[in-house]
Amino acid sequence: MSVALLKDLRDLDVAVIHPFDADGERLVEHLRRIGCMANLLWPVPPSVPQGCDIVFLSMEDEAREEIGQLLRSMPNPPPTILAIVSYENPSMLQMVLESGALSVIERPIKPFGLLTNLAIARNLWLQRQRLLKEARKYKRKVLGDQKIARAKAILMAANNLNERDAYAKLRQEAMAQRLPIDEIANAVINSETLLR
Repeated sequence: MSVALLKDLRDLDVAVIHPFDADGERLVEHLRRIGCMANLLWPVPPSVPQGCDIVFLSMEDEAREEIGQLLRSMPNPPPTILAIVSYENPSMLQMVLESGALSVIERPIKPFGLLTNLAIARNLWLQRQRLLKEARKYKRKVLGDQKIARAKAILMAANNLNERDAYAKLRQEAMAQRLPIDEIANAVINSETLLR
């Protein structure tokens, strides 16, 4: 865990969705001591406040429907979620899993371990976002490569070219029009589809 991550925790906007009781107040107080901008919210709101970075979500059986609605309304990407639980049973575990929580805090809430859970959950969230970004990048590359291969095949068949010359033609056209080669490949594929 980097020191930068710990410093960044101080500037995070935290929503504590928890009943107004001693545990909720203690949690908000401790988060504020860490340096987070924490607000206690109850009942469960229909959506998280805009700009919210972290959500501490109390898993309450009587608020199951409201929690479900809150989770369905999450932005993309959702904030870092930490679940707060009073007990363990299959129903509670199901709620925690459905929430996408990256850490679990147990009641009664104690300051010890809170910073560790918060830092680990945030670190996992940041890693997940980085991996999702890389996955989207590789997916675009694979799709672009598939388009280029299809466009080369079309040019090879239509103009009696070899693979190298077909690629050179795509590349030359992309440079002439100052467009990415996969856009030119897409145009070749679309024009071939129209001529059928």
